[in-house]
Parts: sequence; C-alpha cells; structure tokens
Amino acid sequence: MGEVSELFDWEGAEVAALLAGDAPRGGPLEEHLRGCQAVLAYTRSLPVIEALQRRVPRVVAHDPDPRSGHASRWLADPVRAWGADPDLLPPPLTPSPQEEDAAAAFCRALPRGFVALHPGSGAPAKTWPTERFHALATALSPDRPWLLVRGPAEPVGPAPPGAVVASELPLRLLGAVLARAGLYVGNDSGVSHLAAAEGAPTLALFGPTAPEVWSPLGPRVLTLRAPGRAMGEIAVEEVAAKADLLR
Repeated sequence: MGEVSELFDWEGAEVAALLAGDAPRGGPLEEHLRGCQAVLAYTRSLPVIEALQRRVPRVVAHDPDPRSGHASRWLADPVRAWGADPDLLPPPLTPSPQEEDAAAAFCRALPRGFVALHPGSGAPAKTWPTERFHALATALSPDRPWLLVRGPAEPVGPAPPGAVVASELPLRLLGAVLARAGLYVGNDSGVSHLAAAEGAPTLALFGPTAPEVWSPLGPRVLTLRAPGRAMGEIAVEEVAAKADLLR
C-alpha cells in the first residue's frame, strides 16, 4: 500500500453518485478530484467520464477490457502517454516481520517446499472440479501434508486427507504463506495471481478465459488450458505432468 496515498469506499455514497454520473458537492472525493490535474479512468461509461471532466482538467478514459495482448500491458499503456514506463511484472511483495513470523508459525504443520492448491475461482465455469484437486494432491503429495486454500465463497466441509486448511487468512499473510510453497496449482483466480507474484512456482488452469490475456505474472508460471474451453476436459494426469515441470 506504499504507492497508494488515499482510498475511497467503492460502496460509499460519493463513489456511487459518481458512477451514476455525478458526485455530491463538498465531500472528500469531490475535494480530492478538484485538486487533481489529471485522472486515468478505466471505464466506458460516458456519464462517469463527463462527471470527471467537469472537475478535472485532463481525463484519460481507457476501456478496462483488454482488446489485445496481456491485461497488464493493456492496462498499463495509458500511463505511457504521461512519460511513465511501467514494469509489467508485479513488484516483489515483501512481508513485514510480523507477517513473516505469522507465516512461519502457520507453516509449521507443513513440510518444506509444500504443495499448495486452491480449488476456487470467481465463476463456476472457470473452476476445475474440486474432487480432481483432491486427486491431484494425492498424486503430488501422497505422503506429506499439503496446503488447501479455501475462499469465502467455497463450500465448507471436512478437509481431505493430508490437507492443512488456510481459510480466510488476511491477504498479506496468505501471500507470505504461499511464498514458502514449492508448488502452487489453482484456477484463473486472484489467489493464483497472488501466488505467482509471491514467487511460488505456479500452474494456473484455464478454460473459458484466455491465459494469453489473464495469466498470472511471476518468475515461474505455467498455464494449462482446456482444449474445448470446458474445465472438466482437463485430466488429473495432465495437470500432474505439467506441475512436475515446475518442481
């Protein structure tokens, strides 16, 4: 968060009004915008763009949906007009000493270079069947504990054999834990991006979404896409063989 000086609540009244094409007069967001010389707005909404133009001398609007190339390059392109030269790889994530200590304590139940799996994603169509993740754990870590990352939207049930469950860990702590993994496998999801950015050897599974656009970025990343774009087409043996290239 060192690069961010101020945040506004996405669900707050001022942001909601701005998204509708206006903003309440005299609030913190209004005052902040009045002090800006330029705004980069990732939006196609003409009312939002016009509301910003009434408050800021220069507004650069950019479609948030990539039209070509990787999303990171597409989203970074507008700032080049201002003389910036952004690095498309995420900056190294450095945990605080407290986060390092908490991650070390959590990982005491896991072996060195453990396997980490995250079966969740933001949409069912992007999700490899959970039972195949469990079968993959048996194939990759048959005799050692492994990490199962569960998100808030995933069903809660008994953990499969050998699993050490990470559920609702603070994001930075989860990142510090994943940085210690010898292998991470997950769907097209935010956790997969976090694992890759933390430097974990990452295999991301894709179906309807395109890895050439949405692949996680990091020093050691591979992707595997279902040939017919349906996640159920990906076999456990295929994932295990690809994962072995990262180990």
